[in-house]
Amino acid sequence: MTESYRATIPYESLDPLTIGSADDPSKIYRDELQLEIPRKNLLAALYPDEPKALDDVTAATAQALEQPHSGPRFSELIGPDKSLAIVIDNQFRPTPTSKILPAILDAIEAHGVKDARVVCANGKVFPMSESDTEQKLGQENLARMARLGIAFHQNEPRDQDKYSWVGMTSRGTPVWLHKEVAGSDVTLSVGQAQSNHWGAGGGGKLILPGVVSDETIESNHCAFVMSPATHYGAMAGPMRADIDEAAELCGLMATLNSVLDTRGRVSFMNFGLHPDAHREAIRFFNDVYAYERPAGGPADIAICGVFAPTDHLFFHTGWGCMSSDLVVRDGGTLIYCSPSLGVNTHVGNFPGFALMDLMKPYMPPNAANLERIYRDIHARKIEMWAGCIWVPIYEVMARKQLHVVTREENLEMAKDIGIEATTSLDEAFAAAMARHGADAKVTVLPFARYQLPRDAIRMPGEEKPALRAAE
Repeated sequence: MTESYRATIPYESLDPLTIGSADDPSKIYRDELQLEIPRKNLLAALYPDEPKALDDVTAATAQALEQPHSGPRFSELIGPDKSLAIVIDNQFRPTPTSKILPAILDAIEAHGVKDARVVCANGKVFPMSESDTEQKLGQENLARMARLGIAFHQNEPRDQDKYSWVGMTSRGTPVWLHKEVAGSDVTLSVGQAQSNHWGAGGGGKLILPGVVSDETIESNHCAFVMSPATHYGAMAGPMRADIDEAAELCGLMATLNSVLDTRGRVSFMNFGLHPDAHREAIRFFNDVYAYERPAGGPADIAICGVFAPTDHLFFHTGWGCMSSDLVVRDGGTLIYCSPSLGVNTHVGNFPGFALMDLMKPYMPPNAANLERIYRDIHARKIEMWAGCIWVPIYEVMARKQLHVVTREENLEMAKDIGIEATTSLDEAFAAAMARHGADAKVTVLPFARYQLPRDAIRMPGEEKPALRAAE
């Protein structure tokens, strides 16, 4: 009998009626898939060693604000003579804003801030509904904000009257900033720090694309999404560098950064000057979730799982296609396990593969059709607010076989788009082994959206070549 390794693959989602409530276990769909992999084929099974979650997020926030990673304490930045803009992330990010805000509001009251507002960094995503807002900010915080005269605003990037001209980045991105942020003496961003396929999330990204105009978002995304230097962990890449420069132009003074584990719990929090504190949070994230490239690679097959704080739509959770790309050879197979339950919102109900249908006119994925995409990006026929996700996934699909394991409800839409999908991990794995042969090398990335090879990390000041695919 052939010795085997039994892999456990997370297969999770938030409830379709729920946005941004990852810390409520009753609203999380949790499941696991099991797969027997012959040990002779197993190259690596990469399970992170996660730190203990913080016991009290509000207390940790208060401590971070007064013990900055860099620069002055929050209490030294604010006061009766200083206006304040607090920029938070949107309903599709699991940052526990409702637990963070009380410490910020405490500081506002204690130090007599008379002019403050909270602005949601929607980017080009539709604004939060009233129930989304209550869930994200918390009813008690909203009542307290009303008592303190703190207004709540959301980004509406196509309404030009809501934006002020700021200037041009050195890479040529024109920057218009939401007036509620532009008119403030102190701007604080509050968000989740993680490496991703644009380099990293959080920090300055709450400014661009968070609270800037449509023209600014499209200019940055069209110019830099497809650069080979824009990849997982590329903080020094052109897209992330342009974002941080734009944030500096916009007066982002400080960032409050949380790192969330694969259960949506806060494991790290810091505060400090932009961009220093955010970069330190990214270093913490990478210390936990980056891994040494497996010896004997690249792999022929990667098995990827998903976890609840990131999974409503494949469009959001499928980011791991780009991270796993870095350790799978061209011509290899990515098996991506995602229930993708979909999400019901005030602007409509979105099935699990919503927005992935934007790639349908360019199917099948190949070099010739990818060239058409590049032309259409240049001609602005493709809006890169969505293209910044599906185009990089398509680029991987043009070089590798993507096989999605998902719920039966998603199979018809996946087939219509041209994405190979099944409900059976065993079936997908058997097909991949038949394709690559008895000696195929297999890597397991159970939390692919968080995980990246350590040698892919590019921090500012480090001189390393661009990294796009498996080396």
